[in-house]
Amino acid sequence: MISTVKLTIQKHTMLLAGDSVCVALSGGADSVALLLVLYELSAELNFSLSAVHVNHLLRGEESNRDEQFCCDLCARLGVPLQIFREDAAAFSHSLGESVETGARELRYRIFDSLKCGKIATAHNLNDNAETLLFRLARGTGLHGLSGIPAVRGKIIRPLIECTRDEIEVFLAEKNQPFVTDSTNLSDDYARNRIRHRIVPEMKAVHGAFPHCVTRMVQSFAEDEDFLTAEAKKCEKQSLFTLHPAIRKRVIINQLKSHNLKVYTEKIEEIESALLLHKSRVMLENGFFAAFDKGVMRIYKEQTTENPEAVVTEFDKEYPFNGDRIVIISVQSGEIAPVTDIVNKKSTIYYADYDTIQGDIVLRNRLRNDVIKPVNSVHTKELRKILQQKLPPEKRKSSAVLTDENGIIWAEHAGIAERVKPRENTENYLRIEIIYTDITN
Repeated sequence: MISTVKLTIQKHTMLLAGDSVCVALSGGADSVALLLVLYELSAELNFSLSAVHVNHLLRGEESNRDEQFCCDLCARLGVPLQIFREDAAAFSHSLGESVETGARELRYRIFDSLKCGKIATAHNLNDNAETLLFRLARGTGLHGLSGIPAVRGKIIRPLIECTRDEIEVFLAEKNQPFVTDSTNLSDDYARNRIRHRIVPEMKAVHGAFPHCVTRMVQSFAEDEDFLTAEAKKCEKQSLFTLHPAIRKRVIINQLKSHNLKVYTEKIEEIESALLLHKSRVMLENGFFAAFDKGVMRIYKEQTTENPEAVVTEFDKEYPFNGDRIVIISVQSGEIAPVTDIVNKKSTIYYADYDTIQGDIVLRNRLRNDVIKPVNSVHTKELRKILQQKLPPEKRKSSAVLTDENGIIWAEHAGIAERVKPRENTENYLRIEIIYTDITN
């Protein structure tokens, strides 16, 4: 079995010389075998070895027994061991998840916090077959049929091509005991029912069932990798033009890029909104998926508005929504009555100061705002002007200057016709908007 593991490590480039590897050690047969195999390979492959044990505090004295077993085993081998005692039941309840799901999430959060190069988990070939059957029962796509990856980030699975029978034979030859989690003997969990009932039936149909599954999931994984890579090339294309298989993966890639949940119902909802020509779909945590001529993008809607600010001082910086600064000043003399685009970060506008009545107020755009732009015959709704120039998430936070007669200037719409500079203008209101974030 050691040669199989060594080949798996090399085939998937799991380890490099000088790596530090921490084994997730439960005390069960799989993780004990993993620790022993890596212990024997550590000198040859030149990596340092440690272990971590998570006591979920779920099984009373049995959990304490498992912890002590891991301590004794690591002490005998001289392998450093970290122990974590966490209330998995309380953690799962806080997430609203089953204990099985919550305990797994807890373990991986602990693994992510460890200061080591790689985390080795003891998933094996049988686990891969069981996972495939479990996902089939729930309904899954090609990604789900790709099984358990040999490498995922810092997580490596050196036993992924070894069967459970091979593991038990290896431990017997080493005369190495292990502990048994009593919950694994019960059929209360779906995965246990698959292991105890379905897998034996599948092996009765074909004795090489786990090995055949491995070949199949490897083929699925290769196909999934190719399609996902192709989808990344198409993110700026209209989803209408894409094959459904690529379209779905474009959606998935974008959701993942914003750390949003990926599940079938949400993907179908996004696709339906696209095909029904809806402008956007609500996701989670304030995020939306929006469509512009079939091109999808994800944004987070601004939930806070800039408070109104009465301009009481000129030549002063007025911060706006955290990514803009508006500077307002009054100047006299001959100034060209045009919009002056200085660079990508700053735009300057001029108005006739003497035509302005009452207080000058800087505020966010309101839904019913209207403006008669320079040289325009008709008054227009500001929101419709902005629809042509800005994505939805930026329209609401667009800056506006008003006096008692209405809008003087609006960001991306310019100066109002009634206050535009004329030949007899003597005093100019100078409005400069500076973008502190170049993406605006």
